[in-house]
Amino acid sequence: MPRNAQVMFAASLAFFFVTATTFTSLGYVLYTMVAELSWSKAAAGLSFSLLGLACGIASPLPPVLMKMIGTRLTMFAGCLVLAAGFLIASMISDLTFFFVATTLMGIGFTLAAPSPAVYLLATWFPRTSARMIGFYFMIGSSGGIAGPLIVGTIVGLTGDWRLHWLVMAICAALVGLICLICVRDATKVETVEQVKGVAGGDSNPATRNATGWTVRKALRSPTFMVLATIMTVVQMVVTTTHSTLVAHIATLGEGAAPGAIAMSLLAFAGTGAKGITGAVCERHDPRRILIAGLALQAAAMALLWSTPVVLIACVAAVLFGTGWGMAWLSAHVLILRYFGAAIAGDMTAMATTATTLAVLGPIGAGRIADVSGSYAPAMLIFSMLLLAATGIAILFLRAPKENEEAAAVSENGEEVGDLVPAE
Repeated sequence: MPRNAQVMFAASLAFFFVTATTFTSLGYVLYTMVAELSWSKAAAGLSFSLLGLACGIASPLPPVLMKMIGTRLTMFAGCLVLAAGFLIASMISDLTFFFVATTLMGIGFTLAAPSPAVYLLATWFPRTSARMIGFYFMIGSSGGIAGPLIVGTIVGLTGDWRLHWLVMAICAALVGLICLICVRDATKVETVEQVKGVAGGDSNPATRNATGWTVRKALRSPTFMVLATIMTVVQMVVTTTHSTLVAHIATLGEGAAPGAIAMSLLAFAGTGAKGITGAVCERHDPRRILIAGLALQAAAMALLWSTPVVLIACVAAVLFGTGWGMAWLSAHVLILRYFGAAIAGDMTAMATTATTLAVLGPIGAGRIADVSGSYAPAMLIFSMLLLAATGIAILFLRAPKENEEAAAVSENGEEVGDLVPAE
């Protein structure tokens, strides 16, 4: 197998694995653990929040480690950190140690994917990097479809959540070995900015400085503040839904198995919506797609709040996943179109940093469930938040003034607005 194909295989496998074993499946395992260990729902939500917080705080680490030890060892280290988190989770009886475990999972996620892989694919596939990165994100997202079903199978057949974590620890170590064998740098990482430039889509000199925006100016623009606020709301609701959906559907009377199916359907819909939205944004205004996605998520949350029927809850999960994919990708496209490819990576990183506030969602939802006995009130609140975000997008989201006044045309004559990120 050619080396670039080996790199693609290992990178995609790592992303698939971390997606399947962390955010999308943790909610299922937590449902079983909370019942057995008598934890409060707020405490369980905090463990989920620490996973997301660790991902956000650790995001500057991959470029630094890639410069020091190379991409191969960075990804290998990420898999080992994941394995350590899973192993600790398999042995815990105390909540504090589970907090340590989920924090390690978040750090491992960040080191294994996607930043190192985007750099690898951009350098190993210079002519087809956008296409290969697109395939990479699709494969990685599909881990969200498989994850809950894998967890449901292991826990359902054995009734032992500890065995699940132990199996995942072994698998993480095996994925690390595959990365160690298959991954090589096509271009040695000399500086941290080198990684950020590729990840931000700045490998083409023709697109640099096309809009005249600097990161400092863009951060102060009302347009970016509106986008960052909307993305934070979306990420808060998505993170909380991942942590609560299984438990919420289980309260409808048919156990946790339908919740696992709903989580997989949500991930499947989100993956498909992201793939379709990228193409649709080339022909239609991404702002309208963003607004439609927010409204669809709000409707899905309202449906989850109001329905007592498992089948309708599963339909709501599909609607939510579709709206999530539409809103999340179109928001990234708008960042690229409004501020240009030269600083798109930095602006995306800043927006992602802002969404770290989303970790408060699972804690709040858990506290509401402890007090009321149900996650339904939290879902009503999230529906209202999404409606508010929809209104903000309709009323205040506009192209920034400098972008309207400047002719956003690159040196080769192509409109910057026609560029769409690979995800």
